[in-house]
Amino acid sequence: MERFRLRVRHEPKRGHIWELHLFPEYPRRQLREADGRVLGSSATPEAILWLRQIAEPFLLRAEAPEPIAAEKFGPTAEPPWLRSEDGMRLALAFSAARWLVTPRQRQLFREGLEELPSEVVLYWFTLCFYGYRQAAGRAALRTLFTHEGSEETSADRPSARRKRKRVSESGPSLFSLSNDEQRARGCDTLLSSLRED
Repeated sequence: MERFRLRVRHEPKRGHIWELHLFPEYPRRQLREADGRVLGSSATPEAILWLRQIAEPFLLRAEAPEPIAAEKFGPTAEPPWLRSEDGMRLALAFSAARWLVTPRQRQLFREGLEELPSEVVLYWFTLCFYGYRQAAGRAALRTLFTHEGSEETSADRPSARRKRKRVSESGPSLFSLSNDEQRARGCDTLLSSLRED
């Protein structure tokens, strides 16, 4: 079994950095810092604020040392150990934090993450953090949560209608002709060049 630990560290030039670590469980020895794998980190204020909102219920359910409120969690607080499912959900949020640029995308991703059934969380976590298709898994998850269906059809968009008219009004092009028309024009060109000779 693996354990998840969230911590905040401070660097003078970068400020606060949020990091989520994954530690393998060794039954016969204590965990060492070198055993941990960083699943995600973030230093941008917008992403940290969003991650803080997502992590709040997870921090309130932390296993050790004790539950802590998100506003009190900082570089001076002892890093809490999260429940396994909470750690996986937070890892998925970390994987998308830098790609979600608008508030709407962040809201949609957060809602999708909260609605994700427990039995599916492990699937997405495995897809996004193990194997050689991790980037594709993360992109698929972002698309799944943030994709909104287009409410207007192509006929409702005036720009699409104008583009279609312009193409048809400009006359035939080499690519719009059928094969028979292309052959006929090619033969006409060849005959006219032979007559000139």
